[in-house]
Amino acid sequence: MKDFIMDDDLLIVTDAMGNGDFAIKEADQQNIEHLLLSQKGSYKEFPILGVGIEKYIMSPDATSRLRLENEIDKQLSYDNFHVKTLDVNDLQNIKIDGNY
Repeated sequence: MKDFIMDDDLLIVTDAMGNGDFAIKEADQQNIEHLLLSQKGSYKEFPILGVGIEKYIMSPDATSRLRLENEIDKQLSYDNFHVKTLDVNDLQNIKIDGNY
């Protein structure tokens, strides 16, 4: 899916031409990252959207990982992302395969 691009400080990136337009590129990875980092209630129009991954990373037991996997799958489905595979065994390297 193409969308406007944001930098690491969550500022909208402008295009390289310098005319002030937003940079539009493939944004699937960016959208997933924002969904994982955001808390429920972060998006006022969609208050149940958001994984809040930080709370799961702080308690890395097996039950938390199962809850995290379930929450990621559910939240990506809400965002119309079709998950093929999801692996949260390594919390530093979560693997998500799928498409919008």
